[in-house]
Amino acid sequence: MLQRLPVILILLFFSTVAHAQVNGFADTVKAPSDSVTADTLVASRDSGAVSGVDTVITYTCSDSIVFSISTKIMSMYRKGDIKYQKMGLQAERIDIDWDTSTLTAFGAEDSADTSGKHRRGLPVMKDGGEVYKGEELKYNFRSKRGSIRVADTEMDQGFYHGEQLKKMSQDVLFVADGRYTTCDSSSPHYYFFSPKMKVTLQDKVIAEPIYMYIADVPVFWFPVAVFPSKGGRRSGIIPPAIAEDATHGRILRHMGYYWAISDYMDWSMRTDLYTKGSWALFSDYRYSLRYKFSGGLSGQYRKMIEGESSDAGRKKNVSYNVRASHRQEINPTMRFDVDFTFASNNSFQNTIDLNQALRQEIYSNATISKSWEGTPNSMSVNVSRRQNLINGNVSEVLPSISFNHSQSYPFRFGKKSYEDLSALAWHEMIGVSYSANLSNGRSKIKESVKGVRVSIDGIDTTTTVDEFAASQNQRLTQGLSFNIAPKIGYVTVAPSLSYRDERSVNYRDDPDTSGGDVVFRHSRAWYRYGAVTAGISASTKLYGMLQPNMLGVQAFRHTLTPTLSLSYSQQVVGESPAPKQMVMNFGVGNNFEMKLQPVSEGEEPKKIQLLNLSAGLSYNFSADSLNFSPIGISYRTNIANAFDIAGGAGFDLYKLEQRSPNNYQRVNKFLLTEEGRLARMTNFSVSLSSMLSGESSSEKDTTESDEEENVSTMWYGKEEELDFSIPWRLQLSWDYSENKAPPKSRSSSMRGSAEISLTKNWKVSLSGGYDIMNREILVPQIVISRDLHCWVMNFSWVPIGQWRHYQFQIRLKAPQLQDIKITKQGSSRGIY
Repeated sequence: MLQRLPVILILLFFSTVAHAQVNGFADTVKAPSDSVTADTLVASRDSGAVSGVDTVITYTCSDSIVFSISTKIMSMYRKGDIKYQKMGLQAERIDIDWDTSTLTAFGAEDSADTSGKHRRGLPVMKDGGEVYKGEELKYNFRSKRGSIRVADTEMDQGFYHGEQLKKMSQDVLFVADGRYTTCDSSSPHYYFFSPKMKVTLQDKVIAEPIYMYIADVPVFWFPVAVFPSKGGRRSGIIPPAIAEDATHGRILRHMGYYWAISDYMDWSMRTDLYTKGSWALFSDYRYSLRYKFSGGLSGQYRKMIEGESSDAGRKKNVSYNVRASHRQEINPTMRFDVDFTFASNNSFQNTIDLNQALRQEIYSNATISKSWEGTPNSMSVNVSRRQNLINGNVSEVLPSISFNHSQSYPFRFGKKSYEDLSALAWHEMIGVSYSANLSNGRSKIKESVKGVRVSIDGIDTTTTVDEFAASQNQRLTQGLSFNIAPKIGYVTVAPSLSYRDERSVNYRDDPDTSGGDVVFRHSRAWYRYGAVTAGISASTKLYGMLQPNMLGVQAFRHTLTPTLSLSYSQQVVGESPAPKQMVMNFGVGNNFEMKLQPVSEGEEPKKIQLLNLSAGLSYNFSADSLNFSPIGISYRTNIANAFDIAGGAGFDLYKLEQRSPNNYQRVNKFLLTEEGRLARMTNFSVSLSSMLSGESSSEKDTTESDEEENVSTMWYGKEEELDFSIPWRLQLSWDYSENKAPPKSRSSSMRGSAEISLTKNWKVSLSGGYDIMNREILVPQIVISRDLHCWVMNFSWVPIGQWRHYQFQIRLKAPQLQDIKITKQGSSRGIY
């Protein structure tokens, strides 16, 4: 009965409202103070009870509801809670005027506060995902307008505070004496203050004028400012970073405009301006439709000037690069990929980005590929361009057309199931494959050294002028192969037969100096080559097991995989016959593993790979001497998933004799018969690497929004967030290689990086390397980072070498305000 009492009282309450003027009921109806009043009011504009409200209002409170018949004002006491459409309101006291459809919410005096300054139960309103807080709140259900006195609002990781906040429509707020910050501290470390702010929800904030305060101290002023009030991509001006360089003067970096054209494309234009005449221009256009296509077009142009116009040593350095990319899945069997870069040879030198500065080559490629579902057939068309940034050499393929028929079995007929391979007849195991490639290539070799003989596509030429020598060729290559791989007992035998045909037309410019001057004469040469290759291979696996069942080790296993193959090749087409070739190859692989005993019952045993060791040797029956190739050995192991060891070695069975002071030659004499030893080491290499880190104290949220899956954040507007939760990380590597055949050579280098979080807010990172043979330090870098709560500080320094520079930066951490930063940087080359 007690649970139904509030409902009965509410029904009486509505009856009182409808008949108040007739029956002269009492002015108020009060619920018992120890009950929780809750109900739902369904009101209509046709009802005389409530004016202007045409939907469901749900309200509760923990003390009492008092309704005045004469004024039609309802007061809710103690923990009032109202839900109306998408709006929810909680406050200690809520008054509703049903005549005007207006509610007023405010807190109550806090008896525990002797100063009388604090109040409990201050209004908190949630509307459409936004949260509004204040000392007093008014809201009109009919107009959906409201105001908050001394308001605090949180939107998209930003905090707004105002002495007076008015909601003029569903999406527009006006704030008087407003303050905006992304710092969640009770005393914000920074904020923007404006006497007038207009907030358009999920769009922008316009303030005029605006002052930036750091630690309550004003640091700069703008007549007007616009901030985003929504996450993701928003059009707007990209504010510049200010820097200074002794060579080029003061700098405004990356000043420009970002245009979010739609959810699927955006564009930015930025510029660097230097007070001493240098300038740079950057452009990025990108587009993306999830599951369909993505791509973009970006470029930059730099004009760097050193010295005054009247200086004799004045330098002007111009560089450019353009990149175009496109990825598209036209349908499940067809796709198109483009990644092309065109750049001047010095474009990646005018930078302090070490990864770019160390680039030596640019590879561009465009490919359209097609496969036929249910068949082994596929086709692709490709154009490519390779540019060497050191010497300027360029090679191009325009285009290359390929067709491939992967292995199929022409003698398998009908609807017979071929899952059980052991039940197949020998002819049903015959596989056929075919490939063809038609290409048109061209190379441009820049030669700038007099009298030096160079090779262009294998053709020797001599030049004495600084020119580009062009070489062009067209080539058609086809290959057809047959193979079968039956299993005889424990041995897999695989005979094969293949034919390869190559036809090419070469165009080249040969220099002619017979007349005194260098004249390039155009020539054309045909070439054809066709060869048949027959072969057979056999392989098997042998297992050895040792089960000590002690010291936590359950078993050791050794897997031995020997392979033996024999191939015979003979040219059957061609004007210049090549010698016949018959070669036998032998290889053996070793895999050593260990299985640990499970720690608890029901747990799977843990397997650990101890060592992979392989060796190979070949014998050429067609050679008149030195038939055996060197023995090649490679190895790899991992210790405790933290330490990798890898390397290889070569061993020659033949003796090496000295023919002159600097000339050594292999001779057809076995070391075993000449010197009593099986082989001599020709080369050796070893690589050691390790990475260790402490456990992270937190987990990052890597969830991406749907919008970011279409067009991701622009690179220039987002800084990589440092992970201060990893206490330490260490990476070390050492590489050593030695060529023991004259002329002997050795190389050895060490590389490493280490980072440590000194405290939860300080992180220090060190990286670099050392060339042991040349006794040179390789690009050392020191990075010091400090988490300043809502700011982050970074200092990076390369103290020595060609790329030495420093950069000091303090920037806001909030993604929407990362363009607000202070940067100081410099380098010996004056390049940024």
